[in-house]
Amino acid sequence: MDQHRQSRADRRRLHAEPGGEERRRGLPLNVTCLSQVVDGDLVVIVRDPIAADNCVAARDSILNHLREHREKLVRLDLSACTYIDTPGLTVLVEVKKFLVAEGRALVLENPSRPVMRMLNITMLNRVFSVRYTNQDEHRIPSSYPRPKD
Repeated sequence: MDQHRQSRADRRRLHAEPGGEERRRGLPLNVTCLSQVVDGDLVVIVRDPIAADNCVAARDSILNHLREHREKLVRLDLSACTYIDTPGLTVLVEVKKFLVAEGRALVLENPSRPVMRMLNITMLNRVFSVRYTNQDEHRIPSSYPRPKD
């Protein structure tokens, strides 16, 4: 096929890296999660981005931590999560459904700016409880328009 007649997607596929791994560069395929009990609440810390490539691994990792502990309130710390896309948001919704079915509650704690931006764009900021434990709240974009000066 003539190089000039190919679409950009076809050219990308033609020059893809060996191994067939066409994914966003720099995103890990696994998601690291840590959990600990703090003041009677389970805190699950997500340390990697959640994207289409690793959303199944992210869901499994988070749910494994939730199954190990039975605390009523789960605080999902997303301060180290630097990227999330629509499948990643789906993971958060699935985690919330899992916890609600067990009579437990979920709070998103310290979401990073990109995560909060996606929550605002999709209006999921109205579905999830969001809590900030540090002083960075003023840096997070809001879905509400700013008042004119």
